[in-house]
Amino acid sequence: MAIISLDQVKAGMILVDDVYIFNNKLLLPKGTELTDYMINKLGFYAIKSVKVSDEALSADDTSVTEPTEQSYTQRLRQSTEFKAFKEEYFKNVYQFKTDFLEIANNNEKIDTDAFVTKISSILDSCGGISVFDMLHCMRDYDDATFVHSLNTALICNVFGSWLSMSKEDNDVLTLAALLHDIGKIRVPDSIVKKTGVLTETERTLMQAHTVYGFEILKNQDIDERIRLTALMHHEKYDGTGYPKRLKGEQIEDFAKIVGIASEYDSLTASRSYRQAKCPFDVIRQFELEGLQRYDTKFILTFLEHISNSFINNTVQLSDGRQGEIVMINRQFLSRPIVKCGTEFVDLSKKTNISIESIV
Repeated sequence: MAIISLDQVKAGMILVDDVYIFNNKLLLPKGTELTDYMINKLGFYAIKSVKVSDEALSADDTSVTEPTEQSYTQRLRQSTEFKAFKEEYFKNVYQFKTDFLEIANNNEKIDTDAFVTKISSILDSCGGISVFDMLHCMRDYDDATFVHSLNTALICNVFGSWLSMSKEDNDVLTLAALLHDIGKIRVPDSIVKKTGVLTETERTLMQAHTVYGFEILKNQDIDERIRLTALMHHEKYDGTGYPKRLKGEQIEDFAKIVGIASEYDSLTASRSYRQAKCPFDVIRQFELEGLQRYDTKFILTFLEHISNSFINNTVQLSDGRQGEIVMINRQFLSRPIVKCGTEFVDLSKKTNISIESIV
């Protein structure tokens, strides 16, 4: 028997001990003959080393090395699934840009079936890995209208499943998210891409993208909820949004959902004038103000699920330590339990420590 780091593991090796993940759930039993798929699975769960039979090792492999300290994110970026996702993602985002310009400038008919098929192809390329993990691995890319629209659509597709929507409704929601910012095409680039604070005039023009989006979509043969989402996705439940300061049930439900997903993506994506915010900082911001600004039947579902999507991720704590998120506290979603070495740090009790970043 030998303990070897995951980067030394090869297909055909035999496990001589059970492999468990954070919640004491059995991942792979002893006696398993490892395949490439299983090795990838070990990496996705941030397993750093395993015990294998000596008989499976060549003479050059018998020396035991210290496990590598790659994070979950680093392993994910090296996976074939992430590479496939990234290729499919950018192939489609460039096509969406072309399509959006044709729709906005030439009144090209929207092919809803083709749009849904493209989104499905991106999601299928994840290979079962959380799309939130995939998007987090791409947060170094500067946020742009078309990237943001695609991200919001992917997030909403998952969000719709959390809300137990029918496939038909979830397809409409995904399209509404994809097209929600199409009105920005009619806002001058100098405003959309400005790195500084907008003037009052510039802010008014920027906010007009909601009305522009509705006007672009108003004569298209699409579900009415898609048009209303373009118009209302910046409205807030407490009436503080725009363009019409609508409140509560005056706002289309799909616009409420897309508004949450859009805000989350905007805050966790890089901008030319700031770095991406840590998802747990964003979750904390939602916890503090979300119950007033967003419909609770949507925001609570989103926050609980989005928090759980980061289980197994490696994080940097404010005290300098790195650890792995092993459990989410439902009462304090932004302050999970983090395993640092052999210590379990409950951030809901260690209020002087916080998560600085996901690594």
